[in-house]
Amino acid sequence: MLKSCVMHRHTGPALGFMVWGGIGYHSRTPLVRIAGNLNSQRYISEVLEPVVLPYLQGLATAIFQQDNA
Repeated sequence: MLKSCVMHRHTGPALGFMVWGGIGYHSRTPLVRIAGNLNSQRYISEVLEPVVLPYLQGLATAIFQQDNA
């Protein structure tokens, strides 16, 4: 099972960014740095398609679980 986790920096005067990463039992995805606002289209094109899909294709039995963090 792969569980996604989105963490973000506290906002203040400086511009912030988010970091996305997926964690599995014996492996993990690369971290993805996301600057600016993340909408559903950017999530698909910058996280799911280039990072999650190749990662899951390399696992025999994988379940993707979005935790809505």
